[in-house]
Amino acid sequence: METGDLVTLIGGFIVVLIVAVIINPGSLVSLFGARPSNSTPASPVPVVTTAPVPVISGTIPVPVPNPNATLTSRPQNTPYRIYYTSNPFIHPVVTLPENMNPYGTSDITLNPTDYVTFAYIEESRGGLTQNFTVPYGIWTMNITVVAERLPQYAVFRMALRDAKTGALITGAEIVHGGTLFRNVQVSNTAMYLIISTQNVDRFRIELETPDSYYEMV
Repeated sequence: METGDLVTLIGGFIVVLIVAVIINPGSLVSLFGARPSNSTPASPVPVVTTAPVPVISGTIPVPVPNPNATLTSRPQNTPYRIYYTSNPFIHPVVTLPENMNPYGTSDITLNPTDYVTFAYIEESRGGLTQNFTVPYGIWTMNITVVAERLPQYAVFRMALRDAKTGALITGAEIVHGGTLFRNVQVSNTAMYLIISTQNVDRFRIELETPDSYYEMV
């Protein structure tokens, strides 16, 4: 092949190559092979998701004794405790009867084993109680007074009054300590106690009703 023909052939090849690159730039890579890369693709960053933590709100109610509560029905399991009121002047009468002598003798009751204690008050000082209502037609106040320090000077007096009118329902007086029963036949009526103590170590008044009445409510 002569030199002129060779130059013509090379020139034609170059022209074809230039046209191919213009039309399809990637053809140059496919023609000469891909250039190896020195970098490696970055590993994908893992996405960590955290499940939401449930929030517990609210509190569990804890029963707390209410000194101003009112006894209106049969207590459950344990006797209901009667407390002194923090405001005695809400009652229509706040004094004891002038003459307590008629209330110094104990009433006659049934066999104590036939009675059920449904409420009580236990203190070492006097005061006026909260209002309470007894659902039983017949019930008894079993009063025990302890006077160990100065029994010769110990005096306990109690009056049960109507909470609406202040009328006297019944009373009790114990001198030198001891026990006394007082029968009551008032039910479904708001009442309160006025209690006075002198040289008394402690006392307890249990409100009891015959078992037959207790089972009816």
